[in-house]
Amino acid sequence: MEILTAKQEHFIRRYEEWIDQVVDALMMVVQFYRDGHEEQGDRLLTETMAGFDRFGEENMTMQSIFGENEEHLREWDFFQQQINETLEVSTLGDPVEKISHITKRTLPAFHRWNTVVRSLLSES
Repeated sequence: MEILTAKQEHFIRRYEEWIDQVVDALMMVVQFYRDGHEEQGDRLLTETMAGFDRFGEENMTMQSIFGENEEHLREWDFFQQQINETLEVSTLGDPVEKISHITKRTLPAFHRWNTVVRSLLSES
């Protein structure tokens, strides 16, 4: 992987911070569901995950950073799939199913993706 430009590195650092904030929000969503506040959990989940639209395949900065490395591109595609699945969680009927999906699929995908992002930063 070629070394990141200063602008790319700045972008990725901010992106990494944002991912950490999203993970915190997902934990709040799980707590809302556990506490019986399903509507608030659904709303926070939808609002939080909608923010990933701007980091999709159309984002040229993301393409320039992750599109050059086949492994990173595979991980990014997997992560995008998990985002799309998570956007559908609010349609599940049972809060227990929602919690299960977020804790067993979404959060691990975030941690896996964040590992890729951090490794990219450590290479630069």
